[in-house]
Amino acid sequence: MQDELTEAMHGEFTVDAETDRQHRLASARSTVEMGMFTAAKAAEAYGFTVEEIEAPSQEPGT
Repeated sequence: MQDELTEAMHGEFTVDAETDRQHRLASARSTVEMGMFTAAKAAEAYGFTVEEIEAPSQEPGT
């Protein structure tokens, strides 16, 4: 059995740029909520501004 992902298989695991951004922002906010990072550190680590991290979430269920 081959362990490498084929290009077709890899395509099943890709997301568009906006979905990736939303996931990264949710992760950044979660790290702040859990006390792992300050908003400034999360912004630096995830590539967002502090304002984006601190803004109210507009995603349902978050």
